[in-house]
Amino acid sequence: MFPIRDENPKPPGFKPKVTYALIIINIIVFFFEVAVTGQFFEFSNNRAAALFYEWGAVPACIMGESSITIQQIRVSCPDMPMLGLLSSVFLHGGLMHLGGNMLFLWIFGDNIELKFGRAKYLGIYLVWGIIAGLAHVVGDMYSPIPAVGASGAISGVLGAYLVMFPRAKVTTFLMMGFFWRMLHVPAKWYLPFWLLFQNVLPFLIGGFGFGSGGVAYLAHIGGFAIGLATGYLYKKTHRPEYMYGSRYGWKGD
Repeated sequence: MFPIRDENPKPPGFKPKVTYALIIINIIVFFFEVAVTGQFFEFSNNRAAALFYEWGAVPACIMGESSITIQQIRVSCPDMPMLGLLSSVFLHGGLMHLGGNMLFLWIFGDNIELKFGRAKYLGIYLVWGIIAGLAHVVGDMYSPIPAVGASGAISGVLGAYLVMFPRAKVTTFLMMGFFWRMLHVPAKWYLPFWLLFQNVLPFLIGGFGFGSGGVAYLAHIGGFAIGLATGYLYKKTHRPEYMYGSRYGWKGD
């Protein structure tokens, strides 16, 4: 099921500037990657490897190794490997990787930004990305393979969205062979479906670390979990009329 948009109105005049800025920054970094690697759809050459090892989240380096073995060649870890937990949030492995992540951020990020406020949302987004990266590191502690992508942070957005807007509907494109239709699925069903079938089951089938296609499933699961916890804490610490924006004539749950 491919999401198109959410049916969760915002107050008149609201512009999710942080969400827009994050998307723009990711696109700018992507074109920097294109310039460095000379590739577009998938970054897979030696220049891409060097870029990702320097700025991605490399579990073995983060766990304290001074060097790692890559294709039988021993190379030194970056001087500040922990920085990769942050910088990796803005790197992507190719056009499809970037496009999928930015679509989910575009659909679900604006309502979360509205609830948290711009400054808090930006800080929490980055924290979600770091924690998601740490979840991946814990699951594959001595892997020399760098993890990159905003999907851990965006999984945090999805987890918070599930708690805060469970009844908001997600317009979804469903295609099965020659059959297709548009569905309007409540977030309380769509997001758990996404977590279970796109992440949990592939993770269990493929084991710890990266799954098929180089997907860091545990980063997605960890990001979603911390997003759930953040959304739950927010609901517990804010009055219902503030939480659901009744002064705007709309409801979040």
